[in-house]
Amino acid sequence: MTSILQSCKPRQDLIAGSFNPEVFTASLRQVVGHYRGDVKVKTTYTDAEAFFSEATSPTHGMRRVVEHVMRRLAGDNMVPFLSRLETGFGGGKTHTLIACAHLAHRGTDLADMADRVGIVDSKYLPSPGAVNVVGIAGDELSVVQSEGEQVHPYTLWAELAKQVGGTELVEQVRAEAFTPAAPGESFFDAVLGGRKVLIMVDELAQYAARAEAAHRGMGEQIAAFFMALFNYARNHEGIAIVVTLASSTDAFAGQTKTLAKLLQAVSGSQISQDEAREIGEQAVDSIQSVIARDAKV
Repeated sequence: MTSILQSCKPRQDLIAGSFNPEVFTASLRQVVGHYRGDVKVKTTYTDAEAFFSEATSPTHGMRRVVEHVMRRLAGDNMVPFLSRLETGFGGGKTHTLIACAHLAHRGTDLADMADRVGIVDSKYLPSPGAVNVVGIAGDELSVVQSEGEQVHPYTLWAELAKQVGGTELVEQVRAEAFTPAAPGESFFDAVLGGRKVLIMVDELAQYAARAEAAHRGMGEQIAAFFMALFNYARNHEGIAIVVTLASSTDAFAGQTKTLAKLLQAVSGSQISQDEAREIGEQAVDSIQSVIARDAKV
């Protein structure tokens, strides 16, 4: 039998002593920014070929999520529109999001790579550039925006519009984008209507905690936003959503449990405004309890 020392060869940078572990710190924002031209740094994560060939060994769970996402973007409404990833820190959530981002952006350009790695059947891949890819990193997204001496809430729905259609689309929906109140169906028609859109939200609980601290009542509005977004995606083809939450035993556990309940409630069928309000109130209570607890420390 071949030993592990014979079958596994260390990377050259390990042998040379030049290995930098920071290149393996997954960042969804960095990858999304790379495709938009905002991020110039090239890493294993921003290079699709290196990412799949050198840094990815697809698990069953990753393959299932990627297939559902690609099929949904292709118009197959027989697969779930929503994928919820909930593991502890370091469990591979962001890695899965980055795989989806590369495949949605590059599509059939990565067909050979997808087949070789075995991450998804290439027949499900879109044409390059056919999908609007939204990647929101909740641990990095600002919760406020300054205009002169005025400070306004910076919402998830404003960021959604910005990443789909840039400043022109943001201006078109400004009345709803920069208000703390969750938007209605007309907003989603303007932002998502007639488009293929992959929406990925990483570290949602972190954003929810900071938003509630900055603007009282935002926890409830975030719940209302996702209820409306999910109901819209369910009834319109070509929209796939992936949301990550840390394990309920990690930081932001209160927010994580409440948001997980919301995601579970809306993933199967529509929920009423009263149910959404109840979940939102629970979100506010859990977020405020964390804030109060931390204030005593």
